[in-house]
Amino acid sequence: MNRRTLLQGAAAFGALPLISPSILRAQTAVDLLVTHCFPGHDVFHTEIATAFMAANPDVKITFTNSPPTYEEGHQLILRQALTNQLPDIFYSGFHLLPPLSRTLTERGQITHIDSFIAAEGDAWKTENYSPRILDLGNFDNTQMAMPFNTSTPIFYFNEELVKQAGGDPAAFPTTWDGIFELAAKIDALGDDIDGFFMGIHTEAGDWFWQSLVYSNGGELMDAAEQIVAFGDEKGLAALTLTKRMVDDGKMNLRENQQGVQQFYAGKTGILVQSTASLRGTTDSVGTNFTLRTARYPLADATNGRLPTGGNALVMLSTDEAKKDAMWRFAKWISGPEGQTVAVKFSGYMPTSLISEQEQYLGAFYKENPNYTTSVGQIPVARKWFGYPGTNSNKIIDIQRENINLAMRGEMPVADVLAKMVTDTQGLI
Repeated sequence: MNRRTLLQGAAAFGALPLISPSILRAQTAVDLLVTHCFPGHDVFHTEIATAFMAANPDVKITFTNSPPTYEEGHQLILRQALTNQLPDIFYSGFHLLPPLSRTLTERGQITHIDSFIAAEGDAWKTENYSPRILDLGNFDNTQMAMPFNTSTPIFYFNEELVKQAGGDPAAFPTTWDGIFELAAKIDALGDDIDGFFMGIHTEAGDWFWQSLVYSNGGELMDAAEQIVAFGDEKGLAALTLTKRMVDDGKMNLRENQQGVQQFYAGKTGILVQSTASLRGTTDSVGTNFTLRTARYPLADATNGRLPTGGNALVMLSTDEAKKDAMWRFAKWISGPEGQTVAVKFSGYMPTSLISEQEQYLGAFYKENPNYTTSVGQIPVARKWFGYPGTNSNKIIDIQRENINLAMRGEMPVADVLAKMVTDTQGLI
């Protein structure tokens, strides 16, 4: 039936309903297949996507199963790229974004977003995103991705245990010396009480290690990304802190989940985690004790920085029919609608400037001061470094092995650092 026949039929019967534009759009929906990491994030990704589809009925979002870590998600995408079975959108961990985006650019399996941002105009860009945020997704002078979740490491502490140990919750220590001193006092409260826990020896990535190096004012590699740079006194100071966590902070080398559960139960005084864990930690602690948060100490107050954890949306499809829908979704998830949901469900720092306004997160932050700790660290946040080449995961694994050697006292810290530098350089 052609258009003229349809119109004649409608006139003859006078009863055919008009088809609304929204129904027509829904009938020709663009299907986007999306992969994000961490099954625990399914809830807020689903809520954001549901709201987006309600406002954009011509787009259908379908999620794949969520890889359990950024590293496993990274390997999955690389395998799918070889067989050309990629999803349309992938949320890459910031530290793995450089090697991923460079590999996919060479293969023609990524859509860069510079032209989309340019089309929105400078006023839109300035109103919505700080240059620091957009830079998290920019490599090789190309906007490879749209930042979605951003985080920094923060300290969580049990207010009651801090008080029992003679500490002041309103004046939590701002130096490692002060933190270890307090942790030792908490540890002395009982045989079943631990003073401190930081899962640097078991974490899947290298974020905690980067935090120690950067907060000491160090670098992981030189500017040309050819020579490992943490073999200096700043790197030594960083690795020495891992040994002091055990010796001075009285940390037990538990598996990460065991250490976290010990904190939830009120049996550990101080815990270092991502701010992204704030909602889950708050819910898990419940009424067991009063949960407080504090900023991560910068050993170098002038040059110290913290790596920005989190992820960015990468537009993988190069199908022209999908590009507009992918871009609208990228704007939604990184804008006030998406960020308000993500922050409240996790504790991540917002990527949208507008989302900090009163009608979005402004009132929430006033009522939930624990969530503002990470926001105060935004000025010292920098990129989560990704090693060049294809051995990022191998580098992370071997660095973790070396960190364990230092923490367990199986080798002198200086010797471990030298070995760690050599092992890392051999995989660049």
